[in-house]
Amino acid sequence: MSEEQHSKLQYFPIPMFATTMGLSGLTLITHKMDWLWNGTGLVFTVLAYLSLAIYIAILATYTLKSLKYPAAVLADWNHPIKISFFPAASISLLLLGTAFFPINERLSFFLWGTGCFFQFFLSMAIINSWITHTRYEIVHSTPAWFIPAVGNIIVPVVGVQHAPAEISWFFFSWGLMFWGILLILIMNRLVFHNPMPEKLLPTLFILLAPPSIGFVAYIQLVGELDVFGRLIYYWAAFFFLLLTFQVRRMLRIKFAMSWWAYTFPLAAFTAATNLMGELTGQVFFLHGAATLYAITFAVIAALTVRTVIALIRCEVCVAD
Repeated sequence: MSEEQHSKLQYFPIPMFATTMGLSGLTLITHKMDWLWNGTGLVFTVLAYLSLAIYIAILATYTLKSLKYPAAVLADWNHPIKISFFPAASISLLLLGTAFFPINERLSFFLWGTGCFFQFFLSMAIINSWITHTRYEIVHSTPAWFIPAVGNIIVPVVGVQHAPAEISWFFFSWGLMFWGILLILIMNRLVFHNPMPEKLLPTLFILLAPPSIGFVAYIQLVGELDVFGRLIYYWAAFFFLLLTFQVRRMLRIKFAMSWWAYTFPLAAFTAATNLMGELTGQVFFLHGAATLYAITFAVIAALTVRTVIALIRCEVCVAD
């Protein structure tokens, strides 16, 4: 390996794991809306294994980076914004575990269980760094901060199938608590302080993820649509409508890996809307979910092509 290749590896970005979050989210909603593909299950299966293969490739690359450039990984961990993307690796495992449940329950349990283990310790470590910090300032708070703690909300989506419900309730309640705390902090930062750097604007879409996936997880836990479930879904709907007013602004931003922040929130809201349609029987939600699915599929396909082009042009593994 040449010296230039070594240097590129040194700058391999931890946000790359956001790609597998988006792909896994697309896989999940493809399974729920398989009727759009004539109910064969082929597209869902291909997406599931493709997502897993890409995850393994990214994990292997970042592991190699940690072995060859431990100081670079430590710098990522000590970075007030990049640190929030480390749990994207464990959240991807949780999502992959959910996606593989209809295909292979044993593999699903392994992926989900491993994801729970690392999600717990990564969340604890990052929350502890927030509390005992010496480097964080208000300008460092972005919606990416939802990833470490609020990612715990995902656990019950398939967790109720793999383990006692109390485990899922523990992770769900923990994530829900931090969603409220961090939402207040981040809205304060957005309203009363300087705008976020342009490169980080796509992370605003992460505001959509907690209530969307939270709705799906909550229904898995309680088994029915109640008042609180409706509140969570319509909170997600509010954020979706709010973010639509930001789309034109975001389309003018130069491509960066942060664009993948669009993908999982869109997939999560699609899943929530489809579930809302199933629970209420109202075709408005089902048609809305089909439209959202088409948008999510198109966005992820476009980002996949753009990311491959960026990798070929060596635009991804560069110093910030």
